[in-house]
Amino acid sequence: MNNNLFSRDIKREMTEYVLYIRSKAGTIERKSSHPIFWCYEWLVPYKHEEPLVGWPEAKVFWAREIGPRAC
Repeated sequence: MNNNLFSRDIKREMTEYVLYIRSKAGTIERKSSHPIFWCYEWLVPYKHEEPLVGWPEAKVFWAREIGPRAC
């Protein structure tokens, strides 16, 4: 996403996230090398935090504690 499209005030209120997907087997895949900008409120369903090892990010948030990714 081109963050030059947003005003400085909006960018301050937004946080960068990267999309990860978890398979039924528990395998984690990083889907993009480009950050996604979301407002914090959009993450409310993603309440299950899990540490990431071997990825650029230190943690990931899931909508479900176990199983494949959930929308």
